[in-house]
Amino acid sequence: MTDLPGSPATVVARFDDYPWACFIDGIEVKVLRANLIQNSYTLLSRFAPGIRLPRHKHFGDVHAYTISGRWHYLEYDWWATPGGYVYEPAGAIHTLDVPEDATEPALILFVVNNGMALINDEGEIWMLEDAAAMVERYAQVLEANGQPVPTLV
Repeated sequence: MTDLPGSPATVVARFDDYPWACFIDGIEVKVLRANLIQNSYTLLSRFAPGIRLPRHKHFGDVHAYTISGRWHYLEYDWWATPGGYVYEPAGAIHTLDVPEDATEPALILFVVNNGMALINDEGEIWMLEDAAAMVERYAQVLEANGQPVPTLV
């Protein structure tokens, strides 16, 4: 079957076609898709046991699907485990944590809309992250390590 006239083409992204970029020790990402106009991106994240991300506030909704491992937000009493889907509404503030006693990294597929602000202990914003910033950081890390930068969906 072919695409319908006037309909944009549908694309398949294979995880193996995208290299891991190590942002810091224990935090690796593969940016699969980015729409800079809509400020939206999709990434596969791999967080090692013991990783705790900075507290952050989302400006749009976020969808997270856990492929392997376990993780949670310090502010809530639930745990995301393989097969679990987490919905985060715009305005959500939380701190992602992978427990030190986890037996494997947490592998999570995220769809992030409208970016986020990283917040320090005083409640002040110290970094903004949107689709453009994520794409730029991914490319910079790959290039610095001599890896090819893939074409994103």
